[in-house]
Amino acid sequence: MSDHLSLPIRLPDEDKKRFERLATLTQSVANHVLKDHWSPVHLDGISEASHQAWKYFDEHEPFEELGLYLPSRFRRCILQKVGETLRSHADRRDAFQSIQCVLPDHKIRRIHRRRIKDQLWEGGDYLSSGYVDILIDQLNSYYDRHGTYPNRYLEMQDSPEYDNGVLPFSADDGPTSGQAVKYQYDSSSETLTIRLKTPDTLSPETRGDWSWTEYERDGYEAFHDLLSYGDLSAPEFQPSRRKTGDAYYELSFPVEVEHAEATDGTDCVLALDAGMRKDMTAVVVTDDGEQLSTPQFIQFTDREKMRRLHRERTRLNDRLAALRRDGRSHTDEFAHIQSEYERVNNKIRHKREQLTHDVANQVLALALVYDVDAIVHEDLRSLSPPSGEGALSWELSSWARRNIIENIEYRAESAGLAVERVYPEGTSRSCPRCGSTGHTCKSPDHHHGQWWGGHFRCDNARCGFEGDRDYIGALNVARVFFSETDELDHGFTSSYTGDSEIVLAGRSAGTRLTFGAGIVAYEPEQVAATAGGGSAVIAPAVALPESNADGSDGRGPVVQQCTRFLRCATESY
Repeated sequence: MSDHLSLPIRLPDEDKKRFERLATLTQSVANHVLKDHWSPVHLDGISEASHQAWKYFDEHEPFEELGLYLPSRFRRCILQKVGETLRSHADRRDAFQSIQCVLPDHKIRRIHRRRIKDQLWEGGDYLSSGYVDILIDQLNSYYDRHGTYPNRYLEMQDSPEYDNGVLPFSADDGPTSGQAVKYQYDSSSETLTIRLKTPDTLSPETRGDWSWTEYERDGYEAFHDLLSYGDLSAPEFQPSRRKTGDAYYELSFPVEVEHAEATDGTDCVLALDAGMRKDMTAVVVTDDGEQLSTPQFIQFTDREKMRRLHRERTRLNDRLAALRRDGRSHTDEFAHIQSEYERVNNKIRHKREQLTHDVANQVLALALVYDVDAIVHEDLRSLSPPSGEGALSWELSSWARRNIIENIEYRAESAGLAVERVYPEGTSRSCPRCGSTGHTCKSPDHHHGQWWGGHFRCDNARCGFEGDRDYIGALNVARVFFSETDELDHGFTSSYTGDSEIVLAGRSAGTRLTFGAGIVAYEPEQVAATAGGGSAVIAPAVALPESNADGSDGRGPVVQQCTRFLRCATESY
């Protein structure tokens, strides 16, 4: 099995006007086609079509009204882009229809989110849909405006619009014979030759209004390294912006790399527990109860900034609601606040993506360092709304856990690691040392039981084990996984009595690279690991204890340029 990792190549700034025309034309044509096909009929049709998205459309009819000359390959690329968007919304519409029957007769609150998910889990719909939390947010926004819920998905979802000219190129003709882009890599000189067809005007009328231009690009170290493991595929044209706001353009080339082979049997696992105060707690446990690592706590460093942004978004949303009630939704004041709301919402979205990619990368880094056979996590159905926590904390625990697990699964598959889930009961209330019931309290200095306390104490006087609640949960996830009954096996216990500090998931200030949804790399000759993902390289990935059970020197991953997924034995460290 293989996967694709993306490598961006910057196009020269001297032809910026030419690329700008391509981006502008792509955006306007794609929006025209998307708006023209935004209907229940086409959502049904594209969801039932199993072939490539562009094949759903008539290749000529969607463009007839434009009166432009558009090359055949350019049209197919546009149709592929629009088709993928329609398929995504068809999935969301199906999830919406599943939710309709379980909606309350008032605004959805945190407690109702859990009830909605429970009913959807029972029907099996939520298993195939990742849009429940997004839809609930949309439904609440609709309820704020109208005082009721929509009867149809398209009532609350207007036709989407592309805000840039991203263009996915087709590889049907091969790299050197493409009708819209041609590319060839010379491994001896480490240069990439690109030929790109772009419009000479924003209103091309004939074939002569499109021209080929050729560029030679040198690439960069990670680009050349990754090409030793796979071949380039057809790129995607992407407009981007620097921090100054200036536009630049690049081609993002996917590189196909083979997945590592999965090992037979599961003797050692990395058990995970997602908490409220920490994004993830991880511990390495063997099938005989031996614990090979201290508890590893992973926490995103920008949570406080996310809370500030969440408070700002709530404040702006309240002002918008007040203006709507006063009949002033047409005013300049409303437009200005709406613009600020979208700006803050975009920042939150970027922080969400950053959090999920960074935490997932660190989990996989730990799994590779300890050479485990599988990563085990708690089934998402075991989530329950917290008491006394802020709205953002519940929002993070709800969507972040799902997204983090999805990112872990993607990375683990490439690294040849299995990802398993268990559905435990009472994982934070059972002692991992003796199996007795315990209670949680506020901190190690407190003894009074609290349901949402962060510290665990065993109620067995002869045992007296205590530890971080999320650490206890991770150990018990491993106990359930290794038991024969899929329940907590009181004959299987495991515990580590040492201390471990929380490791913050930070990002480096260095070079940022794009590797699909993110990768983690280990070379056999390295004594340190590399972690990177999303749109950046992160550091530190994981801080391991100074003395490890496996005899390694305990040096954690450091920031280096990423190459690809590789597994190597712990002895190499």
